[in-house]
Amino acid sequence: MFGFGRGKRRRALLETPLPDAQRASLHRVAPLVTRLPAALAARHEGIVQVLLSEKRFEGAGGFTVTEDMRLAIAGQAALLQLRAGADYYPGLHSIVVYPEAFVVAHEQPDDDGLVHVDEDELSGESWQQGTVVLAWDDVRRESKKRDGYNVVLHEFAHQLDDQNGDADGTPFLRDREQIERWHAAFQAAFEEHKRRLKRRREVLFDEDAAESPAEFFATAVELFFEFPVELKREFGGVYDVLAAWLELDPAAGLG
Repeated sequence: MFGFGRGKRRRALLETPLPDAQRASLHRVAPLVTRLPAALAARHEGIVQVLLSEKRFEGAGGFTVTEDMRLAIAGQAALLQLRAGADYYPGLHSIVVYPEAFVVAHEQPDDDGLVHVDEDELSGESWQQGTVVLAWDDVRRESKKRDGYNVVLHEFAHQLDDQNGDADGTPFLRDREQIERWHAAFQAAFEEHKRRLKRRREVLFDEDAAESPAEFFATAVELFFEFPVELKREFGGVYDVLAAWLELDPAAGLG
């Protein structure tokens, strides 16, 4: 819960449209948001205002985060919070931006108990401690074209997945019926994706989505916005539960 003062400020932000120049910049750096119908566009701008005001954007290693960068990230993250009762990433405090892909070291024990350090080059990462890390060159590129990849949507989906304390591919849902439908749809789709990979068939999800239910969920969110018609055709159950959860229907125009 937040205090009365913060609640009042948030309500004011939600009712404040973006200035014309800022709206034009948002549409330029994140054209996906231009597909929103007028009624949702106004709500979306209010959520963008909340994210810009309440979340800290910081550059890694002295990198300067510009207003366009903030708008591109907040504008796309806000798409996942348009539903009634959304709480605008309450556990998220900071968004760290690198100029390009960054290297992360992971310790991996082997069968003999020896620990090896593996390095991965990443375009994004979500931490349960309340941080999203993004590489700006990937954000910029993926924000402007529809190719099935969108690092902002992917990492902010992980933030929503982490809200219940478990990165298991299931965010907070409203009731038992929705949870049961979610689990049935995602489990069946996850297993089918892995079967298609094993049989070397053409797949809609990439290979990384087969790593875990959490990765499959975050990739599904990307596809829901990037290739909604294809997702609905191939994995209709997943599309339907995402549409009910996000209260959006991008296959019919995001309304």
